Amino acid sequence: MVNGNADELGSSQSWDWFQSRISDLGHPSMTQFAETHGFPKSSLSRYFHRERQVPSGTIGPLCQALQVSPQELLSALGAIDWQESDRRLNE
Repeated sequence: MVNGNADELGSSQSWDWFQSRISDLGHPSMTQFAETHGFPKSSLSRYFHRERQVPSGTIGPLCQALQVSPQELLSALGAIDWQESDRRLNE
């Protein structure tokens, strides 16, 4: 993203998506989600505030815990834009 406001907006969207997802799965808090699935709470916060990239070896377990596809997770994290990629492939 080009400016700080765009980064903050993306970070907010990722965090909101994560909070909504864990709530939909019945976890009352990030702490409970982290403890149940064995993720460091601080790492989850950094991933979904877009302060740190999710390591490749963590993507599968995180997808499984959140019950989402890798595409959905990476899209929520702002790591990919499938629509943009699809457009480039079709050109």
